[in-house]
Amino acid sequence: MNKSKSSPYAVLLIEGVREWVFFIGLFVLVFAYSVGEKYRQFSQLDFSKPQEIYAQVVLQYPKSVEKTLKNGTRKIEHYFVLKLSDTNNNIFYTTSKEDLKSIANRYIRLYGQIQKCSFLQFFKSCYVFAYSISLLHKRDYRDTIRDFIDKQHAQAAEGASAGNLYRALFIADPLDKQWRDVSNKLGLAHIIAISGFHLGVLSGVFYLVFAPLYRYCQHRYFPYRNEAYDLGALILILMFGYLLILDYQPSFFRSFVMAVLGFLIYYSGIRLLSFSLLFFVCLFCIALFPSLLINIGFILSVAGVFYIFLFIKHCPKMHKIFYAILFNFAIFFNIAPIVHYFFPYFTPYQLISIPVSIAFIVFFPLSLGLHALGFGGVMDKFLLQGAALNPPFIEYYAPGIFVLAYVGLSLCAIYSKKMYVLLNLWSIGFFIVLLWRYL
Repeated sequence: MNKSKSSPYAVLLIEGVREWVFFIGLFVLVFAYSVGEKYRQFSQLDFSKPQEIYAQVVLQYPKSVEKTLKNGTRKIEHYFVLKLSDTNNNIFYTTSKEDLKSIANRYIRLYGQIQKCSFLQFFKSCYVFAYSISLLHKRDYRDTIRDFIDKQHAQAAEGASAGNLYRALFIADPLDKQWRDVSNKLGLAHIIAISGFHLGVLSGVFYLVFAPLYRYCQHRYFPYRNEAYDLGALILILMFGYLLILDYQPSFFRSFVMAVLGFLIYYSGIRLLSFSLLFFVCLFCIALFPSLLINIGFILSVAGVFYIFLFIKHCPKMHKIFYAILFNFAIFFNIAPIVHYFFPYFTPYQLISIPVSIAFIVFFPLSLGLHALGFGGVMDKFLLQGAALNPPFIEYYAPGIFVLAYVGLSLCAIYSKKMYVLLNLWSIGFFIVLLWRYL
């Protein structure tokens, strides 16, 4: 008996104007409720007097500024910048001139004056003039994981830096300045930041691990079951647990929602790789969390999936190796104009991100396994050499009108292969222009 892992049907997720009007109307209602809840939280802020804020320190980093005194002399002031997330996940920034120890991921009680900000600014962040900061006894539930990772890198000369990289890879902790600078200059931020790429790699590894045992049990006890459906459901349960550990990190959340819908669509015989699915997921996520509209990680994650779909739609079939190489080059060039709207760094060494992204498919699950066994530090020597890299670079922000036109061409490429060819020529030309400016 031949068992099929897929449906013979391939209908669209949503067909017809009525269905789209219904779902968009539903999303608008949910979005309006979410924005209303956000405005309620904003209206509770009192800008006229100091107040207490209970929050978690999401990020802590030192900063220096040079000031000119009245007598003409210059003085360099050192202070810490703290990024805070309150109980409603609203973001605040504050500064402290005290010689603080690392309080990243700790919970604090801050007493201070909130600088007046607009409702739109509140979606992103507001600033607080801190009068006092007190540590609370409450600890983050991921601290045990952080300690477990850091202990495996304690013997390295720069073990804290290596531990920080792995914490960013595994539980979405912010990168320290050293790693952040290297990843931005070399275009590796999308690999380090947890996203759908990580979900895909982990799902593939879990499938390879569970499949032999499932097939053995299926052959003996339940030959009527479908391997893809059963293992897919199990993997989604595991990924949901990982999503909880990550505290609904935006890019991974988008990927998980898309994976769940993709699984249900696959089970129902609906066309899986469709732009309507991506649009549906985006609307769903934004309706629940309106702040995702201005979340750079979420935007770039959606853009990455969009260009993957374009490649799959228009690229002819070929040998797997050539297909994989062409795939990585196409996505690298296609997303570059959008990346440069948010981040300015450019160096031709960013091409290294292509082989690194391929190698990451092996590196990520391997490093997870090594950490689980207590041998996470075996690659510290090589990683820390990479952290010391300082490639020459230029800074260039892509103009808004340029990016808007590029996005318009990208949307046209959904319906026309000629537009997709033009899109690739445009993105390659953009890279050549940046290379010319660099030289």
